[in-house]
Amino acid sequence: MEKRSHIIYTDSGEEILFEYAIADKDSNSFLITKIRKDGESIPDILINRPKDNDQPTFRTMEEGRETEISDENMPIMKFCRLVLAEELEQNS
Repeated sequence: MEKRSHIIYTDSGEEILFEYAIADKDSNSFLITKIRKDGESIPDILINRPKDNDQPTFRTMEEGRETEISDENMPIMKFCRLVLAEELEQNS
């Protein structure tokens, strides 16, 4: 798996470095794995784009339960959207 990285800027201008890899990729979903946020490990994120819905879902497993990431202002959501856009661009 190829390691990738992105810098995300918060609303206050703070830089956050995300390092990650892509796994389990198919036409409707992929897994962002081996995620490190400023050097700290965070749980994998599943991005799913159902054919019958134009809105993707972003889900993570935290403390043994699935959680949807939905706050558009959080740096993790900005990171997810950037990775999704990059993957869509590569597939077009």
